Amino acid sequence: MADLQQLIKNIEQWAEDRNLIEGSTPQKQFIKLMEEFGELCSGVSKNKIDVVKDSIGDCFVVMVILAAQRKKDEMLSVDEIADQYSYFKADIEDHLIEAVFGLYRLSNELSRQADISALFVFCFIRLLDIAYYFDLNIHACVQAAWDEIKDRKGRMIDGVFVKEGDL
Repeated sequence: MADLQQLIKNIEQWAEDRNLIEGSTPQKQFIKLMEEFGELCSGVSKNKIDVVKDSIGDCFVVMVILAAQRKKDEMLSVDEIADQYSYFKADIEDHLIEAVFGLYRLSNELSRQADISALFVFCFIRLLDIAYYFDLNIHACVQAAWDEIKDRKGRMIDGVFVKEGDL
């Protein structure tokens, strides 16, 4: 299994190859992030661990692409954070509410060019919280997402990558 830094590089290259970095906007990627987060919430509410795992990985992928669009390396510290992470036991609803708060703050700052690394880290830690709540490993979630998208084909439509199966 690749470490998170390698997976980030792979995801960035994948996005670059599909023109998601220059051909889309952070705002459009944020909408995609909300779509993936909605799927995560659906998986949590139905206690579907496979959906939770897939959605955590998908949220991570979109966050990497979003950070790459901003050209600020805002996701580079996550590997170290994951290795040093200590789980804070709380109800899953509390973890999801914290994630919504982080995503809200991230959405407010997207149009600015300020360094918002702390917000990316905050959102990443919320993904860690949710993964650990379900006894999932964040590396495994991201690796599974990478394995699913690495050979995916599709095309850009109005700044949004649409996978071949949805065309």
